[in-house]
Amino acid sequence: MMAVQLLERWRSVLKKHLPMMLFILFAAQPVMDVISFWTDKLGMSTMPALLLRMLVLACTALAGLILAENRKPYWYLAAICGIFFILHAIACFAAGYISPFADLTNYIRVIQIPLFTLCMITFMKTDSRAFRWMGVGIVIAFGIITAVVLLSVLTNTNPYTYTDVNMGVLGWFSTTNSQSAIVSMVTPILIGMAYRSKRPWIFILTVALTCGQLFFLGTRLAYMAIFVSVFGMIIVSFICGYASKWKYAVLVVAALLCVVFVKQSPMYCHQSMYAQSMEEKQSDLNSMSADRGTTVTQEDVQEAEEENSNLPLLRSMNQIYCYYRSNLVQRFGVERVMERCNFSSDVSQMTGARKTKIIFCSLLLDEMPFTSRLFGMERDAMVYKGNNYDVENDFHGIYFLYGIVGLILFLLFLLYFVYLILWALLKNIQKYFTMEAGAYGMAFLLALVNAYNTAGILRRPNASFYLSVILAVIYYLVKIKKYPERMKPKGIFAMLQKKKS
Repeated sequence: MMAVQLLERWRSVLKKHLPMMLFILFAAQPVMDVISFWTDKLGMSTMPALLLRMLVLACTALAGLILAENRKPYWYLAAICGIFFILHAIACFAAGYISPFADLTNYIRVIQIPLFTLCMITFMKTDSRAFRWMGVGIVIAFGIITAVVLLSVLTNTNPYTYTDVNMGVLGWFSTTNSQSAIVSMVTPILIGMAYRSKRPWIFILTVALTCGQLFFLGTRLAYMAIFVSVFGMIIVSFICGYASKWKYAVLVVAALLCVVFVKQSPMYCHQSMYAQSMEEKQSDLNSMSADRGTTVTQEDVQEAEEENSNLPLLRSMNQIYCYYRSNLVQRFGVERVMERCNFSSDVSQMTGARKTKIIFCSLLLDEMPFTSRLFGMERDAMVYKGNNYDVENDFHGIYFLYGIVGLILFLLFLLYFVYLILWALLKNIQKYFTMEAGAYGMAFLLALVNAYNTAGILRRPNASFYLSVILAVIYYLVKIKKYPERMKPKGIFAMLQKKKS
């Protein structure tokens, strides 16, 4: 009886202070990133920053569990994650566990996505105003990010997006891909919120700050996010009946400026340097091939297959592969590496960091027991000669770390929210297709694109937090939000209704 009373008391306290709790939760995200950056920069232990993140996660999970009227989803999630980790650990023991504690820490980074999502849904079920507070939280987080970026530039302590050539404004944030993903995800949300504001300067300032940060950050995905957000918002606002000529002009001008000054952007400069480097390497490789008579034709490949031998290919190409993929050749042998590369003589395939890591992990997985293919292998097993070959693509990373089963479970989790979106649009597009839905839909799309192309979201607790918020809001807009029973058609829906009548 006393336990029930105590629980009710805590629930009452949390309900009362939910706005402040959300404010702290959102504001803490960029602050923790800055702490992680400086502890690493100053050569200090990163353990305090890690413990702080774990504490924030634990407190959020506890608050969600206390506030939840139905706690079954929490127990189901705990059971699924717990059982899967046991199976994953068994697979790792069979392959030779190197560091169980580090493996557990890495696993928590991944499962915090469904846990944070569930907690955010609980907060919005507890108080529908939590949706608005989360929007305010995103504004606060972005404000802190902007202030940090400006301080880093003014104090000449910007670490640069591309450290090898001192290009790109990153700010005091450690991981380029994660920061790019964060700003990309929040941009359509912030522009969508500012679009509805009655003060023009708020909208203009929001467009300038979001698109400006994406432009100077300098990654290709950040540059892409500018156009997705700008033209996506024009389309969404037109469909929803909020067309505004002057706002469209602001958005188009922002996009045009990014196009006009593209050659001055860090993204373009870095890509040009990279393309030139690849051309030089390809020229060197072609020269090496010509000097050694190492040009491999399709006839050579067919002949080797017919003779059931790769000896001609090995003789002609092994020196080049040993030069460009020395670590992989030393670890797995030149023949296995060449086979996995399809005997390619394309230098971008031979020297690309992403491709190298995927090949390393796939060859490593071939040596593991079958249970590793089902439930994954630990991240420390991917280290060779001091180099970490953990892949730079999130979905590939989930597969190698947690196997076929883990990837399927994670995809099913994400596909549930895709199903919610499609179900809502098919059931009543006029009701569910709102400005908020469009903005968060764009954010979700940008999150998936970043996760597919980089390792910046699903295994990065700073960026995955925002993905959790996006998923929770999608659930809220479809399953929780109260819509007017009689909605007056707007925008394209009003036009279609007039045509019918």
